[in-house]
Amino acid sequence: MEGVVVQNGLLPGSSWPNNQFTRYENNNQGNYLEQMRGSLMVVATVIASLTFQIAINPPGGVWQSDTDHNSGCAHNICKAGTSILATGDNDSYNKYRYKVFIVLCTISFSASQTIIVLLICGFGLRNKLIMWLLIIVTCVSVFCTAGAYVISLRMILPFDDETIYHILLYYMYFWLALIGLLVLTLASRFVFWLLKKFFRFICCC
Repeated sequence: MEGVVVQNGLLPGSSWPNNQFTRYENNNQGNYLEQMRGSLMVVATVIASLTFQIAINPPGGVWQSDTDHNSGCAHNICKAGTSILATGDNDSYNKYRYKVFIVLCTISFSASQTIIVLLICGFGLRNKLIMWLLIIVTCVSVFCTAGAYVISLRMILPFDDETIYHILLYYMYFWLALIGLLVLTLASRFVFWLLKKFFRFICCC
């Protein structure tokens, strides 16, 4: 009997159900990690494409031809293809919002590129540190994209419209609540993980 057990890769005294359950659990974990890896890659690719398109097609459009100060340019001349909101002779608040918009898009694009590079380089998701890093970077990328969406609407839509104002306000409250909930959840899980490691260390001592 022992010969049969050793031949099938089992240690003497081990049972078939326990071995099959362990193998089934490992296979499920491997499938879950592969699915998460594919999902992260898809999300990162979509966000990177989206933010790239936003960067080359900014809200408000671009100058179709070289424009001088008399035609609305804030400088001596605005080159064709440059952003109207960034170089136009408009209010300073819109220019400030445009700068914040570009910063959010840059963060989102960089975070998405980071995820793609880490996944392509083959970093294993079985490493909890790598998994947490990818999840946090993905959340940052999504949140920055949501922020860029709100600012872009604020720049191109009339904010004195009460309907638009309430839509953007509720949308912003939704994302703030979601961010707070996720931060609280991740912080709780991290504290729980630290406590588990601490008590395990105490027990081993």
